[in-house]
Amino acid sequence: MRKIKYSNLLLLGVFIYISFHLVISLISKNIEVATLENEKFEAKIKTKGLIIREEHIVKSNSKGSLDLLVEEGERIKKSQEVAKVYRNNISSNIDNDIEALNTEIDKLKNGESNISKSEIIKLNKDIDNISNKVQSGLLYNSYSVVSENKDNLNSLIDERNRLLNNDIDSKRLETKEKQKEILNKNLEKNVSNLSSEISGIVSFKFDGNEDKYSYDKIDNLTKDDINKAENKFTVANEKGDAVNENEPVIRVINNYSTYVALYVNDKEAKNFEQDKSIILRFNDQNTEANVFKMYKDGENNVIILKITNQNIAIYDTRVEEFDIIYKQVEGLKIAKSAIDVVDDKQGVYVVDEESQKVNFVELDGIVYENDDYVFVDYYTNNINGINSVDLYDRIILKPNSINKNMRIE
Repeated sequence: MRKIKYSNLLLLGVFIYISFHLVISLISKNIEVATLENEKFEAKIKTKGLIIREEHIVKSNSKGSLDLLVEEGERIKKSQEVAKVYRNNISSNIDNDIEALNTEIDKLKNGESNISKSEIIKLNKDIDNISNKVQSGLLYNSYSVVSENKDNLNSLIDERNRLLNNDIDSKRLETKEKQKEILNKNLEKNVSNLSSEISGIVSFKFDGNEDKYSYDKIDNLTKDDINKAENKFTVANEKGDAVNENEPVIRVINNYSTYVALYVNDKEAKNFEQDKSIILRFNDQNTEANVFKMYKDGENNVIILKITNQNIAIYDTRVEEFDIIYKQVEGLKIAKSAIDVVDDKQGVYVVDEESQKVNFVELDGIVYENDDYVFVDYYTNNINGINSVDLYDRIILKPNSINKNMRIE
C-alpha cells in the first residue's frame, strides 16, 4: 500500500510539473510583444488660422469710368501706374486717338503723307535712274550725257523738295498738332492716373477687412477675431465699370510678408516658442514658417506665425484650416504601456532572442513623447555608443510580474 501511495504521489508530481510548464508555455506564447521599427511621426494640431498681410488698397480719386492697366495675379513695382479713371464722359479711346495723331504727325514730318507719298516714291526712282546715267557719263568721259541729264536731275530734286514742303502738308501738320494739343489738355483735365504705393501681387478682390486685419494691428488680435473671421472676398470692379471717388479698385499684396494668427490652450502652447520653425499644411501643400509672436488672450494663447516661403499663394483667402506641424521626429515608436520604472529609470523589457529571457533595458535618447507613445533616436544612440533599445528589438507590451520572469517564445 505504501509503495502504491508513493507511486501515485510521483505520478501526481510529474503531472503537476508537466501541467505547470504547459501553462507557462501557453502564457508565454500569448504574451503581447512588439518589434521595434523606425517610424516617422508628425506632432501637429489642426486649427483655424487668420491670414494677415501687408496690403495696399488703390482707390479711385474721382468719379468716372475705370480703365485697368494690370492683370489679376500680376506682380507690379512700387509707384507703377495700375489704372486710369476717365471723368466727364471722356472715353478711354482718347489715348488711342492721341497715339494715332502722333503717328500721322511723324509721317507728315518725314514726307510720308497720303497726298504726296506715291509721287515722292516715283520721283525718288527717277532721280536714282538719272543719277546713275550722270555717274556713268562721268566714268566714261561722256560729258554730253552729263550735261543732258544734269538739268533734268536738278529739276526732279526741286520737285521732290517742293512736295516735301508743300503748303498742303504744312497745313495738315499744323491741324494735327492742334488736335493733339486739345486732346492732351482734355486728357490732363479729365483723366486720373492711379498708382500703387508698394510693390506686390495684384488682386481685384476685396473683403472690407484689409484695415482691420493689417500688420500694424497684429498685437491686438484675439480669439474672437480669429473665430469670427470669414472668407467673403468679392470682385469690386472690372474694366469699364463706373467708379466713385474713394472707391477701392485694386488691392496690392506684399507676398514677402504673410502671417497666420491662431490660438491654442496652455497645454498646446508648450509646443511653441519664439522663433521656432514649424510647418504649415493646407490643401496638401506644406510651407515653412516660424513663431513670430506669442501672447496671452485670457485663458488662451494667440500665436502669430510668419510664413518664410515667399511662393505661397493665399492672396484671396482670409481664413484657412491648417495643420500646424510643430515637430517632426523619426525613431523607434514605443507604447507607454510597455514602459516600466526600475530604480528610478524608465525602460522596457526586451526579449533575448538566444535565451528567450527578458532583460530590462533603460530608454535613452527620447526625442518626443505624447500621452500614448515615446520616440527613441536609436540612430544617434548608436553613433554615440549609448546602450539602449535598438532596431528590431522585441519588447513586452504589457509587463507584469509573471511575464518579466519567463521565457518568451
